[in-house]
Amino acid sequence: MSKVNPYQIDSKEKYIVINDMFEVISGLKTKKEIVDFFLGLFTPSESLMIARRIQIAKMLLDEENYESIRKKLGVGNNNIQQVDRWIHREGSDYEKMIKNKIGKLKNKEGSKKYYNPEKSLLDKYPYHRFIKNLFN
Repeated sequence: MSKVNPYQIDSKEKYIVINDMFEVISGLKTKKEIVDFFLGLFTPSESLMIARRIQIAKMLLDEENYESIRKKLGVGNNNIQQVDRWIHREGSDYEKMIKNKIGKLKNKEGSKKYYNPEKSLLDKYPYHRFIKNLFN
């Protein structure tokens, strides 16, 4: 699928399409449904790009500097700035929400010793096995 320039699409059409997407996402009930939906919808590259943004947010909230993030993740300053603006968007609760969600991720990191690679959800998706291999 080719990239779409959001400025060339009618604002009413954008609203309808994005609204439909969020209606579908908000209807997902279980973690399995969410994983199946996103791994089926996104290419491996898109999955990794979104996951990297979460890692950038996590590192920014840990007060790591741009240079450190850039070197560790191999991302550009523009990506880091975009995530930084998203976290600190004025008049929003993004920072609080993200800190809450990323705090839960950090708590789960302590339980990584219980990870069983034999039962990984990523094994179910042949074209996403490379993600599992990144962690090995």
